[in-house]
Amino acid sequence: MIRVAVIDDHSVVLAGLKYVLSLHDDMDVIATSETADDICTFYKTQRPDVLLLDIRMPGTSGLDALATLRKQYPDVRVAMLTTSDLEEDVYRSFNLGANGYIPKDARPAEIANAIRTIAAGGNYMPEAIRRIYETRKSVKGLTEREVAILRYIAKGLSYHEIGKQYNISVNTVKIHVRHIFEKLDVSDRTEAVTLAIARGIIEG
Repeated sequence: MIRVAVIDDHSVVLAGLKYVLSLHDDMDVIATSETADDICTFYKTQRPDVLLLDIRMPGTSGLDALATLRKQYPDVRVAMLTTSDLEEDVYRSFNLGANGYIPKDARPAEIANAIRTIAAGGNYMPEAIRRIYETRKSVKGLTEREVAILRYIAKGLSYHEIGKQYNISVNTVKIHVRHIFEKLDVSDRTEAVTLAIARGIIEG
């Protein structure tokens, strides 16, 4: 019997998954939660064979929860269960150690088969998700500082205001912005913000 736990902030999703997976004799949803704020305690208490984890949640996001969980329990088997197919979500999920990426609109049989694959020690990546991951992997990513500066740009802060946030000069901010433009292959702030939101690098 495959023991499954699900964390998703939508109660309807939790109820639906619990019902769908209960139709399979080889798996049992042993626990659900609408928050990942205390992910390590949840996992330690339940010890599922496979944990399904939503990416977009209030409080602790699924990606932050995955990063935290991997540090304390490196052998945990986790699949991201999400509506997102943004490049950055896909890329970060697998770079943080996700064993699978399951779209929420997948057929019930596909979800069940993904869980079986992951429980058996394999990884699950649908072809469409694989293409997104490979595309993103070939592109040089932004540093944490560059992402933070891009968020400030999206909020409309000037270079001077951004510099004050980090106690750095305007010239240094401009250097960071130039690197952002080069990595995203854009020519101005508006284009950078628009592309970053479309790719999931920053929130819209």
